[in-house]
Amino acid sequence: MSKSTFPHLLLRTAFSFMTCDGHIDKKEIVSIMRMGQGNNIFGDITIDEELEVMLKKINLRGTEYLKDYFRKVSKSNLTEEQQLQLIQVAVDVIYADLEVREDEVKFLRVLRTMLDISDSIILTRFPQLAKDFMWDDNFTEAYVAQLHSNYFKNKEMPIFDVSDVMDITTDILKEIA
Repeated sequence: MSKSTFPHLLLRTAFSFMTCDGHIDKKEIVSIMRMGQGNNIFGDITIDEELEVMLKKINLRGTEYLKDYFRKVSKSNLTEEQQLQLIQVAVDVIYADLEVREDEVKFLRVLRTMLDISDSIILTRFPQLAKDFMWDDNFTEAYVAQLHSNYFKNKEMPIFDVSDVMDITTDILKEIA
């Protein structure tokens, strides 16, 4: 994937994992803002503005927004390092609120089916995933379709309060400036 579009996919990954459990925790927002400020992994994207746009889109489209995220990942031609970066961002957001929720585990499993790196490479970089996320799945086409279907089955996204999230991002920007 090109270097110019990959930062947006990383931010979309962070956002998708922040919202996939139907709850936005302040610690998840802090984690995303710090990733952007400290590591500059989101490039020149104005994070608070982009988060606001994404919140409006997910409020409008619900789970279709998350399905679209997976479509973008599956169509991306990611290098091994880029795939590991996606996992890193996902893991950082999942662990940010110190609580691993079932929806986050399922969401990561769906993402995992779209990556072509081996579990051993993932576990070498992220040994902590062995406990919460790794499995002995056989990624057949039918299994992947079932996993994807199970995540979205009866899944409804709440309407997130954009102003609350924007207030939090404003406060965080003041703190880390």
